[in-house]
Order: sequence, then structure tokens, then C-alpha cells
Amino acid sequence: MRSTALLAALLLASAAASAAPLTPAITGYDFNFGAYNTEAWEYRTNGDQPDTLVYDSFPGDHEVTAFWPSWPNPPVYPVWNQADGGFGGDFALSVQFPRQDAPYVGPGGTVDVSLVGTGGNTDPGAPDLEIFGTISIGPTRFSGLLWALDLSTVSLYGYSNHDSYVLEGVGTIVGGFIAEQYQLIGKAGAMRGNLDFPDRPAGWMPPLYSPSDETQVEALRAAYSGETGAPEPASCLLLAAAMLVLRPRR
Repeated sequence: MRSTALLAALLLASAAASAAPLTPAITGYDFNFGAYNTEAWEYRTNGDQPDTLVYDSFPGDHEVTAFWPSWPNPPVYPVWNQADGGFGGDFALSVQFPRQDAPYVGPGGTVDVSLVGTGGNTDPGAPDLEIFGTISIGPTRFSGLLWALDLSTVSLYGYSNHDSYVLEGVGTIVGGFIAEQYQLIGKAGAMRGNLDFPDRPAGWMPPLYSPSDETQVEALRAAYSGETGAPEPASCLLLAAAMLVLRPRR
């Protein structure tokens, strides 16, 4: 992952470029996850409509492994499945990508795939990312919805014809027992990690791929491994500046 200093350099350079990668630095209240669907295909191109990425909530999923209140420092608390009591909580996510803004030419080379979007739930304040499970912190046991984010901006980027891309998002913490316990409702939240396409066909994703492109690819399996939590204040300021730079030009 790129450092905050490099992100600042990318933002300064983006005045002359179409896209700049975003990297929220999560520094606390960190959940780790490895997300998948039990049956449904996760990534869909939807013709000339926005691409979508959806991870369903399924009681038997074991996708969320641990919670760090003060990442990366201990203590760390395991997350258990609310339905069957096994190790690992349930992860749900819905995002959409209506447009692309590549290429970006920067210190790391040319990023020729860059999709920009939002959370998939269009209701204001409704969560796009949710974590369900059970955590015991001291004598207190929390079971149910642990964490919920309303994602205002989502970015998927990387190099064309690769198996893995970076997927990041920022927004507002809107619910969950852990968010309530640490008085985080209404504060900034983020997600970050790697989106892998294990069975991608040759040529996916092509350079400068746009969600509006006609393509033979209709749906793909996609695994998302990463973290969600609270970003550091400096990262939030940089992301806010990036939104001004990356918003659609009229």
C-alpha cells in the first residue's frame, strides 16, 4: 500500500492527470476480513449500466476474523459467527462503479484501470458495508450487527490484465454495537484491500476499461481481502481533497 506521503504527491500531480489512487490509512477500530459469496457471483458488468460488486450476508459465512481497537497494537479480539458459533463473522458489501477516470501517470508507473463509484444503497445514511458476529470484550458480549458504513466514495484501480486490484472506500460510520461502544457513530470510516479475480478471462480488465463498455464478460467471481475501520485525520483531509479533484468535469 502507498504511504500517506506518496498519496499527497499523487494528489498534487493529479491536477495534470485524470486519476489519482486513494489510500485511506486505517489506524484504529480495525476489522480484518476475507469476503466471498457462498453461491452468487460477486462482480457484474451489467451492460451499459454501472458495474456492481456485491457480497451477500449469509449466516453461515466465516469471513471476518478479528477486531483491533488500537490497530496495530494489542489487544485483539476474535470474531465469532452469530449463527453457528464458529470462528469468523459475516461480511456484507454493496458498491457500484458508474465511471472510469484512468490513466494516471505517477511515480509507480501508469495506472490504466481506475473505476470510481459509491455505495450500492441509494438511501441516504443506509449502510453499504456491514459486519455481523459476536465479540466478547471484557465482561461485555456483543452479538449482532457490529459495524456499518455508508460509503460515499469507492475506488478500484490497478494495472490492466491482472488478477488483483486495489479496492478502497471512504464514508461515514452509521451503526453497529462496536461503533456505539466506542462512540464512533457519525465519524469517518474506511475500507481497503485487494480484490482478486481468480477465474478472470484473458484480457480482463482491458486498459482504460469503462463500466459503460460493451463486453462479453457478464459476471465474475471476486474475493475481497482487507480491513475496515477508522482512518487517521490526515488521511481524511487528503481524501476530501481528492474528491474535489476527481469529481466529474462538466
